[in-house]
Formats: sequence, C-alpha cells, structure tokens
Amino acid sequence: MLSGAACGDDEPTGPIPDVAGTYTGSFIVQFLLNQQGIQGSMQVVVAQAGESVTITGEIQAAGGAAEIPSVTGTLDATGFLELTGGGFSASVNEEFCGPTRTLSSTVRFFGRSAEVSEHADTDFCGRVILSGSLARQ
Repeated sequence: MLSGAACGDDEPTGPIPDVAGTYTGSFIVQFLLNQQGIQGSMQVVVAQAGESVTITGEIQAAGGAAEIPSVTGTLDATGFLELTGGGFSASVNEEFCGPTRTLSSTVRFFGRSAEVSEHADTDFCGRVILSGSLARQ
C-alpha cells in the first residue's frame, strides 16, 4: 500500500501525471528454473483517459516478435500503475512454456521513463520474471 501526505488519507494525492505516448526500451526475461535469461526490446503505446491507462505493444527477442496483450490499470499521482487486467508475461511463447499465470505485475512511470516488472508461473518453464526500462519518445 502506498501512503500519501494527505491528512488521514492512505492514497497519494495530487494531479495524475500525463503518461500517454510511445515508449521504447529493453527488457530481460529470466527463467528461474534453469537460470537462463533472454534479452529483447519492447515498444509500447500508452493510452490514457484521466487515471485509466491502457498499454499495448510488441516485444522482440530471440529472432521473433510477440504482441503484448492489452494491459489496463489505474494510475495514481506518484506514477504507479495498479494493473486491473492483462499482463506482459502473456507474451512469453506459450508454445514453448505452456500456459502463463501472472503472479504480480507493476508499472511505474517517472517523468519520461517507465519501469516494468512482472512475475509469472508457466507450466513448462517454471517461474518467469520480466523486467524492463522504457523511455517515452
């Protein structure tokens, strides 16, 4: 739980930051089962209507590309996006790893950059951790 400076309020206060735009950057997917990692690039489009945010895009790694299923969430005044639907790990090759179940997922916006972190379990690859750093174009 995030805390704010408002009197008796547990939620951050202030204006919701403008995070809409196209972001590009790099990511790594770590497979904890065999201690391997795959690096790649990511481009996402962030659409925003007030505190409601939708992220779509594509990741590229290991000579292929995968669409990022729509990720939705609610943005707070600190730039933290509480995800309400979707996840980045769903782009992990399901043919290779089997069904993917997102355990935790966070996106944090800082000015013109964003940090992505997600933990997921898969049937064949075990625990997968995706982390990335993106910059708004």
